[in-house]
Amino acid sequence: MLTLASKKIERTHGHIKKSSSHKVPDNMNENKQKVKAVGLMSGGLDSTLAARLVKECDVEVYGLFCSMPWGCGNEGKARASAREVGIPLEITHPDEEFMRMLKNPRYGYGSALNPCVDCHTYMIRKAELFRQKIDAHFVFTGEVLGQRPMSQTRNSLQKVDKHCGIPGYLLRPLCALNLEPTRPEQDGLIDRDKLLDITGRSRRRQYALAEKWGLKAFMQPAGGCLLTDQNFANRMRDLFEYGYRHLNDTICLQWGRHFRLRPSFKAITGRDEPENLNLQEYADPDDIIMLFENDQPGPLVILQGARPPQDILDLAGGLIQIFSKFKSDPPLPVLYWTKNNALNKTVFTPPKLTEKKALTFKI
Repeated sequence: MLTLASKKIERTHGHIKKSSSHKVPDNMNENKQKVKAVGLMSGGLDSTLAARLVKECDVEVYGLFCSMPWGCGNEGKARASAREVGIPLEITHPDEEFMRMLKNPRYGYGSALNPCVDCHTYMIRKAELFRQKIDAHFVFTGEVLGQRPMSQTRNSLQKVDKHCGIPGYLLRPLCALNLEPTRPEQDGLIDRDKLLDITGRSRRRQYALAEKWGLKAFMQPAGGCLLTDQNFANRMRDLFEYGYRHLNDTICLQWGRHFRLRPSFKAITGRDEPENLNLQEYADPDDIIMLFENDQPGPLVILQGARPPQDILDLAGGLIQIFSKFKSDPPLPVLYWTKNNALNKTVFTPPKLTEKKALTFKI
């Protein structure tokens, strides 16, 4: 479990000694340093308001954005919201710990493959690591009791508290008055009387606060997380079943059409030029890249899997023509190479593939 080195004005043998008023004069610690806190920022309304509210309580706020390539939040909006609130923003990225959690979440999934409770726990643990790095006093989020049916019920918030590594030190300023006081409130690091009691799905009070404080940079409330989308979830399940390699594999799931040609081989076709470029950028160095010869317009294909036999090359190459404007033409030549060996290219003409057969492989 992560440990939190709690700070307070008075200490006895390394433990917090609570004063009777539970207030820190001028919000300063014993070394005359201002109280600092780390807040999770998604770029959305609630996390932006939470950061501004804690800052209004004379706390030095640092934002943390967890950059999930297919998850909740918007990095551009998070940066803009942090600038508007007047706080620095740190960016962190998912790692293999996150992927292990995604494969087997302690509290299961929501409507698709969204492990909301475990995901929140993971992000708060990341915030705690950042808190330790900058020597801040506590962590807070923009969560609102009762706003989301899976992750923001009272029971779900308690589960997050239990496993986030900092039980008692996680503050939810927008709904704090509906919850038991946290240690930062009890120890006078922040004035509980200045915190709020927002509950439920309505954001009327949040919009009123945003107008009062002149906050406009946040993104509008929306689902956002691709893990709640059944089609995307099916692609992720297929990846876990047949051969997850690294995070870039999961990033590629958001683009193109995906085909499981055989348990050991998968093909992805881009649907437009931006997707072609993204797929090529995030392809594994050992993946095979396929295109029409002579720069004819059409989808790029990424073929995953070691040493594909000719029938797999034929299927992957055939996908290019069937999803191009040349699908009614005679078979066209295709150029392919391994990404890490672009100087060694091969040209061949795959047999014509019907769209009906292609769709039997579609994930």
